[in-house]
Amino acid sequence: MYKLKYYSLKKEEKEKLKKDFDNTEFGIRTNTRLKRILVWGILSLLFGLLLIFSHSNIWEIISGILLLIASLVYFIGFYKIRIRNLNNYLISKKK
Repeated sequence: MYKLKYYSLKKEEKEKLKKDFDNTEFGIRTNTRLKRILVWGILSLLFGLLLIFSHSNIWEIISGILLLIASLVYFIGFYKIRIRNLNNYLISKKK
């Protein structure tokens, strides 16, 4: 069973853990990749909204909706990967 110790921490402990993780070599590499995912999510969100509000034809609206769903997947993935990495760092640090 996968342990989620990150959720049991207090707010100050979470902030300290994020700072400690961001100072590691793995944390630096992971953050650059996560920022790239976040940028793609923002771009797909904006382009999807542009397609939806252009009202040219039905295919642009459908494409916009699909891009909005993809951007939602990017945002959820960003959050899940960040939490998983912080949790793994916390578990390995406590050993």
